[in-house]
Amino acid sequence: MKHFLANIDRPTVFDVGANVGQSAQQVRKIFPGAVIHSFEPSPEIFGKLSANCSGLEGLHAWNCAVGSENGRMPLLENVESDMTSFLEPSRFGWGKVHKTTTVEVVTLDAFTSRNDVGYIHILKSDTQGFEIEVLKGAKRLMKEGRIALIYLEVIFSDMYKGIPPFDDLYKLLRENGFLLVGFYSPHFQKNLLSWTNALFINAKLWA
Repeated sequence: MKHFLANIDRPTVFDVGANVGQSAQQVRKIFPGAVIHSFEPSPEIFGKLSANCSGLEGLHAWNCAVGSENGRMPLLENVESDMTSFLEPSRFGWGKVHKTTTVEVVTLDAFTSRNDVGYIHILKSDTQGFEIEVLKGAKRLMKEGRIALIYLEVIFSDMYKGIPPFDDLYKLLRENGFLLVGFYSPHFQKNLLSWTNALFINAKLWA
């Protein structure tokens, strides 16, 4: 990402599924001038995000989820916050759902229009199986070429019930003009690839 954005001093970064702010802190180290929008739906975890990132200049924290439609949805909050999702845990999941919280959901198309964000240099999504819904809500942004890089978690195992296969996610990105750069930080369960991170680039940027 640093290579592709070498000439950008103040990239706009969308941190979708921010958890307690670990990704935002990493982004700040790599891109000191970045403007970061961090989205975290869980009210409890959002409180920790706000506390952990209170000193980060240019960071805007939003207590909502990102999806394919604007509205409200039940969030299944797990005792292990990195497993919290809109999807129910399955065979390879861990922790336990301890409460359900109805949260606000916004689309990136609507959010960027409402908040006058013209371009996203990095769209990072770690939403525990909800990535394809995040992307569906950004179809206008992708169609208009207003996203440069997309960095998201890809789950291959039976971690959540009803999780869409990687094929669907890859097809959606290819149809909207994105090319796969590579996979990073693979994780294995029972000797099989369970999840990893994938980086995609806008084909017009790469060309």
